[in-house]
Amino acid sequence: METSVWVAKTELGRAKGDMGMILEKARSIGAEVLVLDADMVFGKDHVSSAAYHARKAIDEKRNSAGSLAMETLLYASGQRQLNGAIDKMSVTEDTTRIVIAQLSGPEITSEKGWEPMEPLAKGVSPERLVKYGVSEREQATIGSRNPSEIILERVAAVDILKK
Repeated sequence: METSVWVAKTELGRAKGDMGMILEKARSIGAEVLVLDADMVFGKDHVSSAAYHARKAIDEKRNSAGSLAMETLLYASGQRQLNGAIDKMSVTEDTTRIVIAQLSGPEITSEKGWEPMEPLAKGVSPERLVKYGVSEREQATIGSRNPSEIILERVAAVDILKK
């Protein structure tokens, strides 16, 4: 299944409530979704790559988490440990934009205000990369590439970190 990924605005202090409603809607139709803080997501390719690696890990019995959503969260974070991944990627009371990724099940219908996410984020600030965990030294190696590409490398590197 191709991962459908949307981005949506939410009001300050409402992200967790919005996430709960989205998760309940998905559960009610038998779909599995992941809701993330959009500031930590660098495009649809970021989430799609994480979901691909998560599915592969589950198929090969190498998964660290008990669900596709949590395994995808782990890969999206570029972290080895699920606790760190949750701290890094989850919505908080300060979240004003969320990412909704459908991972499995019947297709959910996007709500008003949900926009399809671009493949790779453009114009990513150095501060946002540092918040994700990309050091200034690593950023200096990016050259003319889209800075979001280094995030895709982090997703793929989780397989190495998990060994």
